[in-house]
Amino acid sequence: MASAAAVVRASTAAGPSSRIVAAPRPRGSIHRGTSCSPRPRRRRTRPDGASSSAGAVMGDGWDARLADAFRDCPETRALVTCDLVALRSCELCPELPMWLLNDGDDVLALWERTESFAAASSGGGLCPPYWAVPWVGGQGVARYILDNPEVVRGRSVLDVGSGCGVAALAAARAGAARVCANDIDPLAAVAFLANADACGLSNGPCTLETSHEDLLRAPISRIRAYDVVMAGDVCFVKGLAEAFQSWLSAVAEDDGYGCVGAGGGRTVLLGDPARQTRWAPTAGWAVGARRAAEYEVVTAATSALTEGAAARMTTVWRVDRPVV
Repeated sequence: MASAAAVVRASTAAGPSSRIVAAPRPRGSIHRGTSCSPRPRRRRTRPDGASSSAGAVMGDGWDARLADAFRDCPETRALVTCDLVALRSCELCPELPMWLLNDGDDVLALWERTESFAAASSGGGLCPPYWAVPWVGGQGVARYILDNPEVVRGRSVLDVGSGCGVAALAAARAGAARVCANDIDPLAAVAFLANADACGLSNGPCTLETSHEDLLRAPISRIRAYDVVMAGDVCFVKGLAEAFQSWLSAVAEDDGYGCVGAGGGRTVLLGDPARQTRWAPTAGWAVGARRAAEYEVVTAATSALTEGAAARMTTVWRVDRPVV
């Protein structure tokens, strides 16, 4: 039986009960609806903390030159903390300051700067700065972890499609032993590390790692070292939605997983705001999947987070597989 999901509302408005009707979305904002071009498949590095790997499976549109150009160094740190982003917290997680675009900001300037950096360093590539937006699905997973720290405490955690790393940061803050932020864009790893610095987590007890391997196309044995596997806001286009739900279901059912850390088994979390209901996860997407929580994000201006509405609900799905 699925347990009743908790419902929480968060707002960027001045008062706790205020709701601001959003203005039209500014031209150039990142958007995850059907009117946008599908983003390239996200690429991930190996889950051992390396920024690249000769044997790693890379995502479409990414190669070793871009991985090297976007390695963690003073120049890339300057890029992900530049004047086009601000150090602020997101709607659901005031505990976690991150370097983010402000709500409603036009993303084109940051996108152009990122691609200019890539062109000067490696010959260029398509480099949309998804790592500068705290996507609602990831925020939901992060809030759920912060409110339920026992889910990750003392455990090894993998955040797939991590972006700015909000869920990975939440896991580190909540007491995870080891956290890997995985995204096929290697610059997301730099953003995650910069955000970890901002949150005061870089020198804490949790071991922080990054990865840019495309784990959806790697053997599932690659992630058997992780007790908790999570993803947020990855079901916004048909192919990606199907791939992630199938992969996360397989991860939950993986017979090769043995209990690594505390908790007695594997937990899979998927945060999704149903940007397209026909692709969103529904009951039965994975054996034993249940709605663990629901959150409402209210934005001060119409932005990529809510896509033309003043608010958007996001659901956190949870699958548990005990190891006996």
